[in-house]
Amino acid sequence: MDPQVINMVVVAALIFLAVSLTLLVTSIMPLLRQGEATLAALQRLTLTVDREVEPIAAQFRDLIGTVSEIKAITAQRVTEVGSKAEAVAGNVNHLVGSAKKQSTVMGAGVLAGIKAYFSRNNNSEESKK
Repeated sequence: MDPQVINMVVVAALIFLAVSLTLLVTSIMPLLRQGEATLAALQRLTLTVDREVEPIAAQFRDLIGTVSEIKAITAQRVTEVGSKAEAVAGNVNHLVGSAKKQSTVMGAGVLAGIKAYFSRNNNSEESKK
């Protein structure tokens, strides 16, 4: 083969290679710009998180302290309600016992009255006979 033809084929191949590389680089450029924008957004997000973590942690500590206070107050109130309920139960038991005694005495009195009434009626009927 003629060296001039070989040179022409090599030159044509190099031109084709240069055009292909140029097209490849131009198609990759938007991807590189998007990657840079993504990295910049990640850096801004990191800075925002760094600035916001401390105040959020302080608020969280305050919230935990408040919850602990509410828990302690609730436990105290439950204990107070329990002791008051026990006192009320004791009073109710005392009143029930007292009412039971009074109803027993009253029942015995009513029964004695009824017996006396009927025995008087029986005595007056016997005396009439």
